[in-house]
This record gives sequence, structure tokens and C-alpha cells, in this order.
Amino acid sequence: MDFKIDHRDISLIVSILSDSDLASVFKSAEETILSDDSLKGRYVVDLSKEQVDSVIDSLSDYLVSDGVNEFGELNSLGYRLESIIDTFSTE
Repeated sequence: MDFKIDHRDISLIVSILSDSDLASVFKSAEETILSDDSLKGRYVVDLSKEQVDSVIDSLSDYLVSDGVNEFGELNSLGYRLESIIDTFSTE
């Protein structure tokens, strides 16, 4: 499955996945070359269903540990992670 991910989000995903093989998939993503201005600066990442599940699991774990404040509400990182997770969940 192909996903178009913003460069800023790619960097966050790579940092969360750290040195895993899956992180290298995101590191090697190619910039999308499309004439549509709304897609500029996005990168194409091709993932299998198993890889998507693994990414969602890793991002969800990180969301629970670092994406909420002391009251259990989403902080700014949590909202960003939620948006990224939604990208992978809608395909």
C-alpha cells in the first residue's frame, strides 16, 4: 500500500521506529513529484499490511507514553501522532 507522508512526519516516524528495518523504509522514501501543490513535500512510502500494523502499533505505544499530559489528555505531540495514525488507518 502506498502512503503519501509529509517530510516532517517521516522524521518523527523514523525517530520513533529508531533503528528498525521499518525505519529504513521510511528513510528511503521518495519525494512525490506531482503537479498538485497540495502534495508537494510529501513522500511515498510503500508498506505491506503487516508493516502498516507494526507502524500503527509503534505509533500508538508512543502516543500512550509521550502524547498525553498528566491529566490523560492529548498534548500537541499526541494530536500529531493521532493524525499520522489516522493516515495509516484509513487505507
